[in-house]
Amino acid sequence: MNYKVEKMISIFRMLPIIGLTCGLLAQEAENLVPNGSFEQISGKLRRLGGIEAAEGWVSPTGVGADLFSESSNTPDIQVPMNFYGKEDAVDGTNYAGIIVYSYGDKMPRSYITSKLSTPMKKGMRYKVTFRASLAELSKYSSNKLGAHISKKPFETKEKVPALIEEPHILHPQEIIFNAMYGWEIVCGEYVAEGGERYITIGNFTQNDQVKSEKNKKPRELKGNQVIAGYYYIDDVSVFLLGPDQNCECGYSDDAETEVSTVYQRSASITDDMDLSEKIASQNIFYAKGRYDVTLAGDETLNLIANWMAESPEVSLTITGHCDAEEIQSEEYNDISMKRAEYIRSLLVNKDVDVNRIQLKDVKHDLKAPFAEDGDDEQLQNAKERRVSFTLN
Repeated sequence: MNYKVEKMISIFRMLPIIGLTCGLLAQEAENLVPNGSFEQISGKLRRLGGIEAAEGWVSPTGVGADLFSESSNTPDIQVPMNFYGKEDAVDGTNYAGIIVYSYGDKMPRSYITSKLSTPMKKGMRYKVTFRASLAELSKYSSNKLGAHISKKPFETKEKVPALIEEPHILHPQEIIFNAMYGWEIVCGEYVAEGGERYITIGNFTQNDQVKSEKNKKPRELKGNQVIAGYYYIDDVSVFLLGPDQNCECGYSDDAETEVSTVYQRSASITDDMDLSEKIASQNIFYAKGRYDVTLAGDETLNLIANWMAESPEVSLTITGHCDAEEIQSEEYNDISMKRAEYIRSLLVNKDVDVNRIQLKDVKHDLKAPFAEDGDDEQLQNAKERRVSFTLN
């Protein structure tokens, strides 16, 4: 990698009310990730596993992530050439490095975590971005490299094989990141529940759900391949989006069309609620045109399946919904029914009798009860793209 990829400049729509230019708006936006390019270092960097020398960054597990710097005197952790390969930084002269995948979990994964400068605000939309480059001495490459947003930091410091959590930001096409020459972008939009303060980057998916490929070692590099997918990480950012701003990620046209808001909403379950109220409080949300289920959606289905097992006399109606744009599209105008049908199949796989499940397709005819007058169009649509549940 003998060239440096230019840092992407975020492009926003012009705000008509105050007439700011796109360039001025991008300059004034605040990155909520302090030291997002790992340039501020405290103390001397002498060995691998030194991510905590980068101000504001830690390893959330007992497997230490790495920090590489042009200023280091240790060959293993220098930039551009280091223990895992050769790469120039996207921004500045430093970057981090993590293990994202290993065949059969033979090597535990590593992660990096940073505390945001201010808490996220409920219902607000945020653009989350980072860059990744596969190290040349990685025997494997994989998909599922993403970001998890949380209110609290992970508390484990043990050498766990992996953190299995909801990946809030993934590449929209979930590609295998196999490029060794330059940096690939991971970017997406996150709608805050309110109070989130931490971003963690890594692979949060079970190994049997991760796609991988074997890589050939470049002839010009010395050293042995590591039996893992090892990635350099740089240029991490979280920006608050305004009401009229789109999350422009700079993907190819095909991938860019798949980036859309996925609403996040945690249902509050109390002891005084009956089963009907508990069931009705649950929803599963989707990106535009999608009907697959995230880990958060699967957790909701686990709750419902358990409740159905505890009350074998009851039956359930699954209602599919879509947003105003989907209903007008020839490609997506049947997506609400697909969502309901797929949820039924998942519940049947969780031992719920198919005869206890009815389907209902309301398309865009039933407004989400948690929609608010102040929601912008993107957030309104995100709240409408859902499956809801009722007891019969």
